[in-house]
Amino acid sequence: MKSLFVRNRSELIKRNRDHQVERFTEDLIKELPEPLQKYLRVCGYIGTPVPLNAHVHWSESWLKISPDRDWGKLQTIQFNSVKPIGRVAYMKFLAMPVAARDLYRDGYGEMKVKLLNLFTVACDHSREVAQSALITTFLEFPFVPGYLLLKNVQWEQLDNHSVRGTLADCGIEVSGLFHFDKEGLFTCFETSDRYFTTGKNSYKKVNFSAAVESYKNQDRLKICEKVKVMWHLPEGDFEYYKGTVDRIEFNQFDV
Repeated sequence: MKSLFVRNRSELIKRNRDHQVERFTEDLIKELPEPLQKYLRVCGYIGTPVPLNAHVHWSESWLKISPDRDWGKLQTIQFNSVKPIGRVAYMKFLAMPVAARDLYRDGYGEMKVKLLNLFTVACDHSREVAQSALITTFLEFPFVPGYLLLKNVQWEQLDNHSVRGTLADCGIEVSGLFHFDKEGLFTCFETSDRYFTTGKNSYKKVNFSAAVESYKNQDRLKICEKVKVMWHLPEGDFEYYKGTVDRIEFNQFDV
């Protein structure tokens, strides 16, 4: 599974090379809603290269398969591409021989899970998985701020601390709310456009959110640090992923 992640990452990097790297300037971001402009200023991005991709390194991560199961510790490796919009992640349980690769690219989403790196125990590439994978990429826009400048995103400022974003990619359209605190830091993403799996080939839309609980300094930048992700089910909230970002490497062009 890890080799599949590496191959998917390399394919995205080769396509990133076709685009020129710009720098964030006040003129470049002037059309963005003020909360997004403030976020870029507060986090120190003005004057830095606009990311075309990012390798997100997690120092720790945890997954809960269902509300009644215990947390399982993961090794997580993740790569995000801005042009084209893409995301690939490798997740391996440390206490069991199970690993997964999560992919979004060109309107296609796939979650593949293997046992002992040999036997495929799940492989879902439905339209619902593609839309949900695009939502995951969408909520990570503040992690990888090159996404904020894409032409296929429409932004609507709701107040001084919240913005609605609508992203269209390869025939899929998703929308969500981005919330910011008084300092200007991104705190939470909310959407009703993500699908929750209720059984084999069975899905339903359920309210979904992701929250950033803390930030850390990386050189002159502030980056997201502690993150949690949850479903808001009718029977109660189900927090299913949490983790701590160690560092983010932008503009990786070596395959």
